[in-house]
Amino acid sequence: MIDKQRRARRAALRTLYAIDVSGYEARHALETIRATLAEPDDHPARYWDLVVARVHAVIDNLAGIDEEIRILSPRWRIERMAAVDRNLLRLGVSELLEGETAPLVVINACVELAKEFGDKGTPGFINGLLDQLCQNRDITIAAPDEQG
Repeated sequence: MIDKQRRARRAALRTLYAIDVSGYEARHALETIRATLAEPDDHPARYWDLVVARVHAVIDNLAGIDEEIRILSPRWRIERMAAVDRNLLRLGVSELLEGETAPLVVINACVELAKEFGDKGTPGFINGLLDQLCQNRDITIAAPDEQG
């Protein structure tokens, strides 16, 4: 299940990035990204519904998510952020506000993606802003087994 979630987040980030930098519509970007996932050990059908749900959760609420990011980062305009950073934040903010996954899991997953796809400072940037969102929204960050 965790591997499925990790793969879904990774594909969702790639899709959101493609939409952002290319102007593709979500459907086209999803089709394009799915076609690139045909690796021997990767079976997108196992997690593709999660990818589609995550992408649409961001796209359908983009204005509100971007406003949350603007609040979190008043000195660094969202338009000036690196596309990877911007879309990682969108993915993380969406998941945190959705509230279906433990906040610590969401933040850690986004930080891991930041290590893989971002610059040297991206993990700390992502961690700091997602943590600030939790503080602003009174979202308790606890280990999954501590949430009772």
